[in-house]
This record gives sequence, C-alpha cells and structure tokens, in this order.
Amino acid sequence: MNAICPVCNGFASLTAACPACARTVEDGGRLSDYYGPYSAYRPIDDVRLTNGYPDVATRECLHRVYCAACDVAFVLAVSETFEY
Repeated sequence: MNAICPVCNGFASLTAACPACARTVEDGGRLSDYYGPYSAYRPIDDVRLTNGYPDVATRECLHRVYCAACDVAFVLAVSETFEY
C-alpha cells in the first residue's frame, strides 16, 4: 500500500490561512522541489529521507506555501492518503 499526496495528485486543493494575516495562501508545490536545480528529478522518497523533517514517519507531504498579502512563506504538511 502506497501513501500519496492528494494535493500533488490533484484529488484535493490546498486551502490554508496565513499565520500572519489569516488570508488564503498560495500553494508553491512540494518543498523538495526547491532544494536545488535537479531536486525535482530525484526520487521523492530519497529526498524525504534526507530533508530533516519527520514527514516519512508521519506520512505527510511538505508543501511550500506563500501569502502574497504579507509576503510570508512557510512549510505546510499535507496528510497523505493510501493508494490501493
């Protein structure tokens, strides 16, 4: 059984509020895609084992989100679902 991110796979939209101003933030995609020029091409599980977050154990996909209203960017964990 594999766990997949519902946001990355288009099953759900990311909806979250900015912690600074409470406005809706924009999804910037997977955090691991920002690690370097070739990071988007590395296997997802390989990146997840070396990123310093407990996302493998908690079955979460880390997304970089951005608030255009107050120029704040932060990491948001999205719970993964199981693929059968």
